[in-house]
Amino acid sequence: MRKFLAATLAALSLAACAGQNRDEREADKITRAVISNNMSPVVSDLDPAIKGQVTRVRVAELSDELNDQGEYQGLKQTNASWCRVGYVCFDVKFAKRPYREVMKVGSDGKVQYWWIHAAPQQQSS
Repeated sequence: MRKFLAATLAALSLAACAGQNRDEREADKITRAVISNNMSPVVSDLDPAIKGQVTRVRVAELSDELNDQGEYQGLKQTNASWCRVGYVCFDVKFAKRPYREVMKVGSDGKVQYWWIHAAPQQQSS
C-alpha cells in the first residue's frame, strides 16, 4: 500500500509539471518558495547580484500578501502587452485574484530579476 501511495504521489507531482516549459517551472518554483516563506529551495537558481535584494523581511511580506489571496492555482507564460521586452512574464492565478509575474533569466540560466504583483482589477461594464 505504501509503494502504491508513493507511486501515486509521484505521478501526480509529474502531472502537475507536465506541459510547463523551463521558464514556467522556474517561476512556479520561486512562487511556491515565496508563498511558503522559504527561499532555500531556489537560492541557488538566483544570480549572485540579486541574492542580496532577496531579504527575509521582503520575502515574508510577499508571502503574507500571496497567502492572503487564497489557494495558489498556478501560472502560465504570457506575451501580453504589459510584458517588457527582454523579460519572461506570467499570468498567475490565485483563488481571490490574479497576479502578474516578471522574470529575467541570464544566459547562464540564473534568475537575474523576479517580481510579482497584483494584476489590475477587471472593469465591469
